Parts: sequence; C-alpha cells; structure tokens
Amino acid sequence: MEERKSLYRYGAERGLGFGIYMSVVSVCSIYADRVPLFSMVVLLMLIALPVVVYKQQRGWAALQGGVSDYASMWMVGILLFLCGALITALVTYAVLRFSRPTFIYDQAQMALEAYSQFPELRDSQLVGVLRTAIDGGLLPTPIEMVFNSYWFVTFGGCLLSALTAAVAYARNRVL
Repeated sequence: MEERKSLYRYGAERGLGFGIYMSVVSVCSIYADRVPLFSMVVLLMLIALPVVVYKQQRGWAALQGGVSDYASMWMVGILLFLCGALITALVTYAVLRFSRPTFIYDQAQMALEAYSQFPELRDSQLVGVLRTAIDGGLLPTPIEMVFNSYWFVTFGGCLLSALTAAVAYARNRVL
C-alpha cells in the first residue's frame, strides 16, 4: 500500500523551490538600481506569483486523487510562504549584509534627493524626518529590514493563498 504524503511535508518541500523563486525576486529588487532590467524581472515574477501558488495548490489536490478541501489547499499556500519566506530572508540578509551593505542608506539618500526636487516637499515633515534618520544613523539595519519583510511576505502570502485556494477549490469542485 502506498503511503500518502503529509500536507505539511508537501508544503515544506515545495517551499524550497518557492523560496528560491522569491529569493530571485528579492535579489533582483535589491540590484534593480544598478541593473534596470531587474525591475522588469521583479514585476513579471510578482505578476506570476498567484499562478505559482495556485499551481502548487492544484498539485496538492491532484496528489489527493483530484479531491481536496479548501482548508488543505489554503494550508499548502501558507506553508509555501512560511518556508519560502524563511529561505528568502536568509538570502536577503546575506545580500544586504555582505554584498550591498550600504543599500538601505543609498535608498534613503536617493529618496531624500528625489523628495527635495519638489518645491512643495522640500520643507515638508517627510523630508525632515528622512534627513534626521539618515544623519542620526536611525535607518533600519539589514536584520530589521529582513524581519519586517518576512512578516509582510508571510501575512500577505496567507491572504493571497486564501484567494488562490478559493479559485483552486472552486475549479476542483467543477472538475
């Protein structure tokens, strides 16, 4: 008799490839200021993200003989994002810490310069706060950025997974 794969194992195993996918998005977004083509890569990969999640959820349903409930398909999506975001966090931290250690400062400087170009923003509170953060060394550290991104990605991924699971479940019921 064939042993059935656990939902959690399936999600975690698929999370590895998904983490690589999201790591490419992260690294391309970090280097988009140096290689403008990376902006297009990021955009296309983010547009394709719901399809990637949907395919994994449908893959779980297929593994279950074509029948799966909404909750398990949603859980597959949640696990994809939890495991994938963990891998992405590690890659992003390594890039921010070792490859582009001045990235956060450089981005803040570029934002300050861009906002200062507009006369109505030149003396605004936004520019003042940004200048104070840069001058006072109050910008977030790479690990703070990574933790914020991790929680944002996992929360947003749970919401996206709920939507794609609804579509996958509806399609599962029609077939």
